[in-house]
Amino acid sequence: MRECFFILVFLLTCFFAQSFAQNNDDFTDLLQVPFFYPEINPESAIGIYSLDLPFYFPDADPKKHQLSVSYTMANTWHPRARFLYPQHLTVDQREELTEIPMTVRPEYFEVMRIETRDKAFHSDGVIQHLKLTYLNTWTSKHSLIVNLNLHQLVGGKSILNYLVSDNFIETFHSNFAVEDNYGRRLYPFNRASIQYTDEEGNTFRKNKGDFFTSVVDAHYYRQLFTLKSSNFHFDSQLGGHLSIPFNHVHPYLIPGISAGFRMDFPLGEQSSFTYALDGGITDQLFAKMGSDVRVIDWRYRKHGRTFFGLNLMSKKKNTTVIGLAVNYQDPLLKGYYFTWDQTGYHEIGIDVLREGDVWEGEPISQEFYLSKLTPAALYYFSLKTYFIFGFHKNGHEFNIYCGEDLFSVNNAPDIQFSFQYRFSPFGKK
Repeated sequence: MRECFFILVFLLTCFFAQSFAQNNDDFTDLLQVPFFYPEINPESAIGIYSLDLPFYFPDADPKKHQLSVSYTMANTWHPRARFLYPQHLTVDQREELTEIPMTVRPEYFEVMRIETRDKAFHSDGVIQHLKLTYLNTWTSKHSLIVNLNLHQLVGGKSILNYLVSDNFIETFHSNFAVEDNYGRRLYPFNRASIQYTDEEGNTFRKNKGDFFTSVVDAHYYRQLFTLKSSNFHFDSQLGGHLSIPFNHVHPYLIPGISAGFRMDFPLGEQSSFTYALDGGITDQLFAKMGSDVRVIDWRYRKHGRTFFGLNLMSKKKNTTVIGLAVNYQDPLLKGYYFTWDQTGYHEIGIDVLREGDVWEGEPISQEFYLSKLTPAALYYFSLKTYFIFGFHKNGHEFNIYCGEDLFSVNNAPDIQFSFQYRFSPFGKK
């Protein structure tokens, strides 16, 4: 249904633009800012092994060869939880499970002696992500983007990571929100590890200080048509995408397709407004390249982004962009019912940390209040908001991103900051 809605909106917008556009003789110059936002994607401890799509439209005055360097840091906090899949349920047991809360189901399985297959997951720390990008645009119609992704897991103690550290988040919660509303203070700060175990007992683990790769991803964009008038500009495009695994966690080739449009409206001689929308679908289980830990089983994953931006040019021709973007992504695992509080799961039992348990060698003094967010990070869709501040000067572009899960909280990740610099090393050649 969502795919049909996106296609309908895209076609209606194309029709609207075609109907109201004037010919090029009536064209008026418009401040059309370069649009390349590769960091509008959540830094999930598991999702980084999938295929993320850049948010991109070709520049009005494209340069053939460009480079981009991005650095992202994101807090991940998911106390250990086990996900229990019951086997051989009777009809009566299936009906009873619909009335039993997810965190009580493990006790029910034990009392009723129901066999289960279990998964386990936890994440703690700050994920650092360095992305190196090559972008090539030719004939103003074709673009190729290639990304190399490098990661490191750290504790967040460095001053560089302060804005995404446990200490900053809990200081903010204490002063402006609910005291320790994630339960972080039940566990030492600056401890970092990620571990996932599937139902076959296969495990992958990342420890504090580990460097690792995820994927190399490539993206081809073909501009469909551009319409210009004194009232607006309209650009549309199709995209083809592919990620190649450089990991043993989810070693799958992942292809995808996308479509999108961008509209720019004049606000004055030196200002404009930009609206953009794109969406795509990727096949996360297309071709297996090696052994895996079954961290992803949702095959056809939908993606969608929308952007609103204000563009302001100074007298010295320097441009500032203030933008807001929302990113939607499907879950990574199957098994949830749609509920805004993220507590509905299809027959799955969730066993969370409680008083007396030990996690990573540390005793737990009480139950983690929001440890239900651990399964939500994998089973629920992601809806993230990104605030963007961009600066353009003499062909150089610098963007700052701040991402937060304002709509649907699953901490995958929690707060996220990114910094991106794009330039053309060979001018317009």
